[in-house]
Amino acid sequence: MTETTSDVRLLGRIWSILRACVFVAVIVFTWLGMTKTASVLVLIALVMGWVASYKLKFQEIEKPYYKLWLNIVDRALAFAVMTSIFIRDFIKSEEVEILLGAGCAVILARLVAYGLFSLGILREGKQLPRRRRWSRLANLSTTITMAMYLLNLEHYQQICMVATILLIAASTCAYAYWYYRDPAHRKPLSIASQLTMSRIVLTPFFLWVFFYDNDLDYSNNNVVFKFLALFMVLGFMLTDFLDGYLARKMGEVSTLGKYLDPFSDKISNMTIFMCFIATGYASVWMVALIYFREASVETLRTLAASENVIMPARRSGKWKTALQGVGIVLILVGALDPVANIVPNYQAIWNVLPTAVMGSITAITLISGVDYFLASKHILKKFV
Repeated sequence: MTETTSDVRLLGRIWSILRACVFVAVIVFTWLGMTKTASVLVLIALVMGWVASYKLKFQEIEKPYYKLWLNIVDRALAFAVMTSIFIRDFIKSEEVEILLGAGCAVILARLVAYGLFSLGILREGKQLPRRRRWSRLANLSTTITMAMYLLNLEHYQQICMVATILLIAASTCAYAYWYYRDPAHRKPLSIASQLTMSRIVLTPFFLWVFFYDNDLDYSNNNVVFKFLALFMVLGFMLTDFLDGYLARKMGEVSTLGKYLDPFSDKISNMTIFMCFIATGYASVWMVALIYFREASVETLRTLAASENVIMPARRSGKWKTALQGVGIVLILVGALDPVANIVPNYQAIWNVLPTAVMGSITAITLISGVDYFLASKHILKKFV
């Protein structure tokens, strides 16, 4: 059994060295301008990565420090390839591609964070976690993105880069969850609080998806990213329902959750509304009134907390959040290209739909705010 394990480890190390040599060759051919050859080598590296992750699985039995350095070298070379492509494109066109530069920054941040966290874990005498599905998918997506950029397939390379960034974010969250759920590291968050936190973490990525092409006109967005933005909003709504449901069912209702849940709703929804302002789906005064209501209620919560009173979410607030989500989904669905091709007289409907929906959301939000203040008169009397 020991010999078999040693043989697998040796095969895995040789395989990793060969894959590293392929990446070095990719960098060389990229600088030589031989992009087709470099693309073929990237595809070879992709196949080798798939075999290593799903067939050899040597990472699962590798010694901790060998495993750490093999992963660091692999990710460092992936960063070097992407950076080489970024510099090459900048030299040729003298224009910075923001999405590619951001992708390089995210890959570097992942590399540094992984190295620091993993070294800390090993120094504590603990075992590194197994490479999880999200991490494997992120690595495969990074390699595919390299090939798309080398072949200069514009739309596909941007789609792949956004997918890579999202997968890296997912793998980072999975790693952080593994780390912080260990009582030796931190007091573990409940599942409900983790779902709530996911909305806060993913909100910046929605902003990225909405404006991935640096064009304020959302109608020009690629249909893939339109669907991705819609799915993200549906995910926000699903986690908003599940965090409260699971907290009550599992008996994990906490003070942190009571504050964190409305905060995450406001962060995600206000970000979406600001996107709607930029693309013309909402007027500034509508979002300003919504913000005024949200800020006023949060101030009310702060005053209540100063009196050691936790102000629970009211039914009107829950309805407000639900209807805001439905309105956002309705606008994003209306912006889909297939819908425009199916619905008769679509343009006439679309000319009034976003404004009507946002007007309704604004009215409902203000009514909810009034309800909160009327129900909290006993708190205001202590300060006014």
